Amino acid sequence: MSIDFTHVSFGQRVVFRTGGAAYAVGQEVERTGATRVLAISGTSARTSAEEVLAEVPVAAWFDDVVQHVPVEVAERAREVARRCAADLIVSVGGGSTTGLAKAVALTTGLPIVAVPTTYAGSEATNVWGMTEGRTKRTGTDGSVLPATVVYDAALTTSLPTQLSISSGLNALAHCVDSLWAPRTDPINQALALEGARALADALPRIAADGHDLTGREGALYGCYLAAAAFASAGSGLHHKICHVLGGTFNLPHAETHAIVLPYVLAFNAPAVPELTGRLATALGGPGSAVQALETLRTSIGPPRRLADVGLTEADIPEAAARSLAAAPDDNPVRVTKEGLTDLLTRALRGESPQGGIRPHIVSLDQASREEAIVQEAVNSFDRTPSPRLRTLMQALVRHSHAYLREVRLTQTEWDAAIRFMTDAGHLTDDRRQEFILLSDVLGLSMQTIAVGNEAYADATEASVFGPFFVDDAPQIEQGGDIAGGASGMPCWVEGSVRGTDGNPIRGARIEVWQADDQGLYDVQHDDGRIYGRAHLFSDDHGGFRFWALQPTPYPIPHDGPVGAMLESAGRSPYRAAHLHFMVSAPGYRTLVTHIFVEGDPQLEIGDSVFGVKESLIKRFERQPVGSATPDGRTLDGREWSRTTFDIVLAPGDV
Repeated sequence: MSIDFTHVSFGQRVVFRTGGAAYAVGQEVERTGATRVLAISGTSARTSAEEVLAEVPVAAWFDDVVQHVPVEVAERAREVARRCAADLIVSVGGGSTTGLAKAVALTTGLPIVAVPTTYAGSEATNVWGMTEGRTKRTGTDGSVLPATVVYDAALTTSLPTQLSISSGLNALAHCVDSLWAPRTDPINQALALEGARALADALPRIAADGHDLTGREGALYGCYLAAAAFASAGSGLHHKICHVLGGTFNLPHAETHAIVLPYVLAFNAPAVPELTGRLATALGGPGSAVQALETLRTSIGPPRRLADVGLTEADIPEAAARSLAAAPDDNPVRVTKEGLTDLLTRALRGESPQGGIRPHIVSLDQASREEAIVQEAVNSFDRTPSPRLRTLMQALVRHSHAYLREVRLTQTEWDAAIRFMTDAGHLTDDRRQEFILLSDVLGLSMQTIAVGNEAYADATEASVFGPFFVDDAPQIEQGGDIAGGASGMPCWVEGSVRGTDGNPIRGARIEVWQADDQGLYDVQHDDGRIYGRAHLFSDDHGGFRFWALQPTPYPIPHDGPVGAMLESAGRSPYRAAHLHFMVSAPGYRTLVTHIFVEGDPQLEIGDSVFGVKESLIKRFERQPVGSATPDGRTLDGREWSRTTFDIVLAPGDV
C-alpha cells in the first residue's frame, strides 16, 4: 500500500531547561528585541512569574486569569496591551493563562513566549478558545501560536499532585484524540503514541512523589508531543464534548478531560482496533487500550465522576444535544444523541467504560457511599512510613475495590471467596504452595516475572518460578545426573552461560529441577526421596553439561481449590513439557526460566501457567538406541535425547 498523506507542522522554538526558566526567558526576550513586555499570570502563579521575569522589561502585568477565557476578560487584557504599548507577551501559568495570551495575540498580532506550569499543552498549538453566553468558541490562527515555549519542570512542582494528575490526563486526551481526529496522519499518530508512552511513565512517578523532577520532566515532554500532534490533527470527539462541558456548564478544564477520556476511548475503540492496539502498547498493556488506561488511572487516583465537578443529571440532555452539534462527522463511530446520553450518564456516575457496554447502574447516592469507603481505606495508609509500602497498599485498595464494584460482588460470592482462600491456606505447607499455584494460573506469577525482568539486549527471557523449587538441592559435577533414579528417558543437556557483552561467566550457579515421566516432583511424595533436582557451576569457559530426563507434559496439582477453579472454568491443568533453571552469578541479574520441548502438542493447547516464550522452545533431538553418548555413558539399550540451552544473563543493575 502506498503512503499518501499531507502533514502540517508548526514552526516554534521549544526550550527544555529545568531550573533555568529565568535565563531561558531572558534569552528569548532578547532575541525578539522586545522592550515592553505584557506579563500574563494568574494570582496563584504570580510569585513564580515574577522570579522568571525578574530581568525582563515588563511594561504591565495582567493577573485576572479565568478558565475558559470569557470574552470580557480577553477584552480587558487587550486594552492593557494597547495602553502599555506592549511589543511581546510572556505568559507564565497553566492552560487558561496561555489561552488568555492567545486571545490577546488574536487581535493584536503580538508574539508570545509561553512558560507553562501545567500539562495543558495549549502552548504548542495554534488553537484559541473563548467563552461567551455559555458557549465556548474555538478556532485556529497562526498568530496565536507562541513563538517560543520554555519548559521548566521545577515550576510544576508547586502544582498539587491531584491537579497534576488531571492535567496529565488532559495531555493524554490530546494523544488519544489525535489518533483519529479530522486531519490525523501517520506523523501525528507517531507523536501521539510517544507522548502517551511518556505520560504513562511519568504520571505514576508524580502520583508517588509530587517533587519527582524526572516524572515532571517526562510529563512536560509527553504533553508537548501530545499538543504538537493535536495541533496538526485537529480536535476530535473527546475535545468537542469537553468544550461543551466547560463552556456551557463551567466545569473545570483538566478534571473534565480526565473524567471523560476513558468513556470516549471506549466509545471509539471497537472501530479502530489497530490504533487502539498500538495505544495499549504505549500505555504499557497487555490488554485493550481501555484496560491499559484504566490500569493507569487506578494507579494514580484521578477524579472519576462528572457529578463531583458540577454536572447534574438534569444537565445531560443539553450537554448531549450541544455535543452532538459539535461532533466531527468523521468520528470512527457514528455519533448519536442516544450514544452521547449514555456516555455522559456513565461519566456522570463514574461507571465502568469498558467496551462501551453499560454496566449495572447505581444511584449517585450509592456511588458516593461506595467511593467514600474507597477513599477512607486509601487514606488510612497515608501515614505509612515507607513510601513504597504506602504506594503498594493504596494501589491494592483501589484495584480491589474497583474489581468488587465493577462486578457487583454479592455476599454469597464473597463468602465463597473466603472459603476458597481458607481451603488454599489449609492445603499449603512447606512441601506444597497452593497460593503460588493460584498466582500461576491467574497469570500473576508470569506478570510479576515480566515486570521484574525487563527486556535487556539479548538476555534470556524469564519464566515462572513454580511451587516445587527446594533450597539445598544436591550438587553435581559437570556431566553429572540430576535424575536420582527417577523414571524417564535420559536427556543430555549442555550449554553455556555468558553476559550480554558476550563474555563467558565462570562459576555461575545453575539450579535445575523437573518432574519424572509420571508428572510428579520429588516433593509430591511423602517419603523424603530426592530426585529430579540438583545444582552445578559453569566451568572456566561458562559451559555446563548434565544428564536429566526428557521433559513430559504434566498437570499441576489439581486436587485442591485451584484445581476445582480450573475445572469450573473449563481450563486444562496441564503444563507444557519443560525443564526448570535458575541461574545466578555475582554482578548479574538472577534468571529464573524454563526450556520447553519443540513439537510438544501441549504447546498448541496452552500452558496452564502462561510460562511459554517462543525463545525458550528448544529442540530435544531423539537419539537411537545404542548411539554413542557425549560422555561415554552406557544406557543399557535405552533411547535418549539431547538439547542445547545457551543462557545470557543481564547485568545486575538493570
